[in-house]
Amino acid sequence: GNALARIGETHGYLFDGDSVQINAELNFSDAALGAASQWALQLWSSATAFPDRQLAGVKVAELTVYPAAGQQSLAATVAATPPAGSDEQNVALALVFWDENGLPMVADVAVYPRAESFVQPKLAGNVSVALADGQATIKVDAIENPRAEDNLSGTLALELWALDAPYAGGSWQGIPVASVILGVLGGGSGQVDSHFVVPAAAPEGPGVLTLMLREWGPLGYVTRDYCNLSLEMPVKPKAAAPKAKAKSKPEAKPVADKVNKAKPADKASAKKTKAAAAKGIAINTASETELLAIKGLTATVAKAIVAGRPYAALNELGKVKGVGPKLLATLSDKVVL
Repeated sequence: GNALARIGETHGYLFDGDSVQINAELNFSDAALGAASQWALQLWSSATAFPDRQLAGVKVAELTVYPAAGQQSLAATVAATPPAGSDEQNVALALVFWDENGLPMVADVAVYPRAESFVQPKLAGNVSVALADGQATIKVDAIENPRAEDNLSGTLALELWALDAPYAGGSWQGIPVASVILGVLGGGSGQVDSHFVVPAAAPEGPGVLTLMLREWGPLGYVTRDYCNLSLEMPVKPKAAAPKAKAKSKPEAKPVADKVNKAKPADKASAKKTKAAAAKGIAINTASETELLAIKGLTATVAKAIVAGRPYAALNELGKVKGVGPKLLATLSDKVVL
């Protein structure tokens, strides 16, 4: 630890589904209390090690800390977002604080020697996707719930995304291409030879396609497993330039002919846009750029909101530095979990 604060010798964690119990002994100096007012314990997971105790991977959970000079003990259960995929994960506990600019700073890190395995719904076997004629054909050998027999999954969904880079867990930025709701799976059961043909969007420009298996839980939909596909998103062809037509004497037309009626596709697009706006921005997955679309939200606060994830309730945003009662009221109208 540093001179401000450190994690004591006694600390640990225990996962229970989408929650985790965190306990730790912490030591704060008088200087720590004056240096920052907002502190937290964060649990991180990474498929790779934490070299030189540098944080990497995905933040799984966060516990707010109210520091007092000297030694104090904490034990609490908080919402957790286990990392997607079935790879073993290295786990670290970090004591962090926020500086005067609202940016998180690491005071101390404790790395656990034993790798952690998370039992959650997963994709098994071969996965393939084909895009053609505005449709996505998704094939998965098996979708499994390896939990105990009495552990029914939440509602599962497959989501196909076009991303700038292969997905590696955590938050992401991209364009939704297609999705299908699967329903629930009993523990120890699965769906085999799943084959879906669903409507698909065709975003312009190349992008990596990623199929995500997501599950509904206390924090909304959470990514449980994923597959980055070798297939690249096709580039939407540009419309050919219209050929020049021979000039002819213009004919008088009724004024009504000049009024362009909305095409069905335009109406559908407008409805889709309104529906997306009505749902609000997903606070646990939105990028900083998406958050900046909210009036009154600065880049510093957007960065602090992203750093403070996950949120189990919207009122937790009030703990983010820079979010006062007025901005919290605005966020409550604009975002969803």
